[in-house]
Order: sequence, then C-alpha cells, then structure tokens
Amino acid sequence: MKKNVMIFAAASMMALAISACGSKTEATTAAATEAATTAAEETTALSGEQEAVYTLKNTTGETVKELYIYPADSSDKGENYAADGMDKDATVTVSKKADASEIDGIVYNLSFKTESGYEGSFTTLHFETVTIDLLSSDAVSGATQIKFET
Repeated sequence: MKKNVMIFAAASMMALAISACGSKTEATTAAATEAATTAAEETTALSGEQEAVYTLKNTTGETVKELYIYPADSSDKGENYAADGMDKDATVTVSKKADASEIDGIVYNLSFKTESGYEGSFTTLHFETVTIDLLSSDAVSGATQIKFET
C-alpha cells in the first residue's frame, strides 16, 4: 500500500511539473505570437498616397460607349473611360489615388452602357486593385452585371 501511495505521489509530482512547463511554454508562445502580430501590423500599416487599379474587361459582346467609376456619394460621374468606344474584348485600366487614412471609407459606383443601350452597374466598389469583367445580359448569373476575377 505504501508503495502504491509513493507511486501515485511521484506520478502526481510529474504531472504537476509537466503542466507547469506547458503553461510556461504556452505563455511564451502567446507572447511571441502577439509580438509577431504587432510587428506585422506595424510593417503593413499603410501611409501616404495609395493607388487602386481597376482593370476592366469588356465581355459584353458589343462596344461599350459609357464607362464610369465615381464616388458613390456623388452625382457627378466624371470621366467617361469609354468615350472613344471600348470594343468587345478590350481592356481599360483606371487608377484612383487617395491618402491611406481615407481608403477604408471610399466606395465607388461603377456603371457602363453599351451601344445597344444595355446598362450595368455596381454600387459598392471599394478602393482596391482588381480585374473586373463587364458582363453581357446573357452572362449575368447573379445580382450584378459584373464579375470579379480571382
């Protein structure tokens, strides 16, 4: 009986020692993870002027006559990026610049109109770099007339 008590006591002491080491390791790991996360956030923090690039592909099957990207809170559409006509399968690149402190709140409207009068729009375009297909009415499978490429 005395031998069983001693074995139990020794096993308990070992378990306690192991769990104490585990806590220390977990605390060290947590501290290291937090330090790495903080360092990564500081390194990736944006500052100064930033650029969003929208690469727009005309997959409507016809010429796009009007193409705009403008602030969602504005009624002024600004520049028509297809003023000279955007042929089918053509690509237009539009760049927008803003200060890093403002980009989280920026929302644009994207709208287009083809030579036949077909219109498409997307009203929640964010400040980002992305490729977007302008879809024909036959290719629309969701709520919008555009498709983001991945």
